[in-house]
Amino acid sequence: MTGIPFEHVQPLSQAVAALGGPDFPDALRRLCLGACGFDSLFISVFSTDRPPVQLYSDLDPDATRRTVAPYLGFAYLLDPFYALFASEPRDRVVSLDECAPDDFRESEYYRIFYAETGLRDEIAILVGAGANTSIALSLGLRREDHHADPSGKASLDALLPVISALCRKHWPEVCQVGPPDIQEPVFDRLASMPVSNREAEVIRLMLKGHSTKSIARHLGNSPETVKVHRKRIYSKLKISSQGELFSLLFGQ
Repeated sequence: MTGIPFEHVQPLSQAVAALGGPDFPDALRRLCLGACGFDSLFISVFSTDRPPVQLYSDLDPDATRRTVAPYLGFAYLLDPFYALFASEPRDRVVSLDECAPDDFRESEYYRIFYAETGLRDEIAILVGAGANTSIALSLGLRREDHHADPSGKASLDALLPVISALCRKHWPEVCQVGPPDIQEPVFDRLASMPVSNREAEVIRLMLKGHSTKSIARHLGNSPETVKVHRKRIYSKLKISSQGELFSLLFGQ
């Protein structure tokens, strides 16, 4: 157990002992949250050909109602952790600040799924579980009386090889969880809207939390050109805010 802090040895041994049984997710929760000082855990399966599927959650009924169903239904498409998985599926520990676009905290997604639900910060543990599939452990900081451990991410990094091995052992068939996504992706609605292909790409990046400068870098345009695109999008769709754009596209 080289590199694993002594205080994590007992919860790790408890997780190993619970492996394969119904108590394993709770033991894994204690191990992960104890390492970083966060207070909630949501585990799902990320796949490139279907929406995420829930494996475990300790969220209360209100948080579940407000976030889990819409997240699994469509909002995962805007999730920076899901985008990171889709671009490079491998084992890793990553914080929200490390993977979110530069304007993420100004986005409608952040307002709905973070600010309004009290989610103050998030760390994800991504565990590769087969071709184009990962087990995603979302560790959240919600309670005001909880404070993140400054060394928490480093502790999770040290634990990552063991956590990954345990998850793959406990959930060996996750690549087969859930039916393939036979419905058109939500973003396909853009095809029926009166916007150009370039404007549709601007919309995708806007809703994911990219600033004007970041969108310009992604598209190889100037910020001024992106501003023109945004103005035309709002005019064509007869809206005046990102909130209206979010509702128009996702029906919220």
